[in-house]
Amino acid sequence: MKKRWVILFVVVLLVAAFVGWQMRQPDARLGVIRPRIATIRAYVEERAVTELPHDFLVAMPIAGWLKPIALREGDPVKEGEVVAGLETADLEDRVAQARERIAKLETNIKETSDNRLEKNALIEAEATVKAINETVAAAEKKLEASKAVADFAEIEVERIRGIRAADAAADRELHEAETEWRKARAEYQSDALELAALKTLAAVSYIGPKFIRDYIDRKSFTLEAYKRQLEETRSALDIEQRNLDRAVIKSPIDGVVLNRHQTRAQYLQAGTPLLTVGRLDDLEVTAEVLTERAAHISPGDPVDVYGEAVPDGPIPGKVSRVYPAGFKKISSLGVEQQRVKVAIKLDRRPPRLGVEFRVHVRIYYDEAADALTLPRTALFRGHQGDWQVMVVRQGVTKLQTIKVGLMNDEQAQILEGLTAQDAVVARPSREIVEGMNVETTVRE
Repeated sequence: MKKRWVILFVVVLLVAAFVGWQMRQPDARLGVIRPRIATIRAYVEERAVTELPHDFLVAMPIAGWLKPIALREGDPVKEGEVVAGLETADLEDRVAQARERIAKLETNIKETSDNRLEKNALIEAEATVKAINETVAAAEKKLEASKAVADFAEIEVERIRGIRAADAAADRELHEAETEWRKARAEYQSDALELAALKTLAAVSYIGPKFIRDYIDRKSFTLEAYKRQLEETRSALDIEQRNLDRAVIKSPIDGVVLNRHQTRAQYLQAGTPLLTVGRLDDLEVTAEVLTERAAHISPGDPVDVYGEAVPDGPIPGKVSRVYPAGFKKISSLGVEQQRVKVAIKLDRRPPRLGVEFRVHVRIYYDEAADALTLPRTALFRGHQGDWQVMVVRQGVTKLQTIKVGLMNDEQAQILEGLTAQDAVVARPSREIVEGMNVETTVRE
């Protein structure tokens, strides 16, 4: 009986020891990390493409026959270097014709502006008019004298007739008086006809100087017309000469040929693209960033450019500008997004990086030094939407609400809720709940 009680007592002790051992076993073995003091940088990562802020289009300056273009994409060009040309035979003919027209007009102007003959003729015509006018004046005085003689002769005839009627004068005296009167009247009539003829001649003589003056005026109008034609022809010559000069097409910059739009000889209209040239040293990277993230980005923010197109490692750069207007874009998942372009200036350009190359960018828009940080994998959202972590204190798990500052894809800044001595579950999951007894392994 006593032996039975001893055996029972031993069994109870063994069961109690097993239960105690079982209770001391942890519910799980977890890897924990401790918050670290480090510098954290907030950034935006996006795919991007290389672009040139400015390229230069070399186009047909005028309509004409293009010569074959030997340059190819990637060929270097210097400012002022001939990159294309037009056939110039027709242009040279038009320049020569314009110069011939100018020479002819200059000769016409020289001849038309010479009025020496006309002026001499005008002087002679005016002298003739003056002489005729003086002759008319003399004829008028002579006519007055003739009239006075005729009037006196007539009076004398009448007097002698009166005397003759009284038998106081002889017939011979009357006959002589009448003869003198007839001669005086004939002289008067002759002088009147002469005066009328001279007046007619004087009236006609004014036509000569007027004709000469009119001819000089017409020559002045012709001269002005020649001068206008000369100005127009000189302007036309300037245009033809510029067109001839434009037939030699030169590069506007030092750079490389980006695109060759035409190659063979053909007739093309003015403005037809021939070549696109650009400076690869001006290469920029353009990223399309979500507008809500672009609001944090400012010109001057540092950038890392990386990707398969940059085999030598990330290239440093800076944000040169954030475009003021956004645009809608459909993502690969069919989601409509509002994005904005961000231009990035590279600190250096790899020799093999060209235009329209696909790259990735990491734009750093904020930074905190000596910050308490945790890996993003340790953080999760609580039921209320706040950030939480699972900490282990005295071997028991506990939920801890935290306040987060800067975050990126790898790290998060802890502002409140943790210290550098706390043990935080590195990768929390749904199986790890508050109140579990756990065994921890500290990870670096």
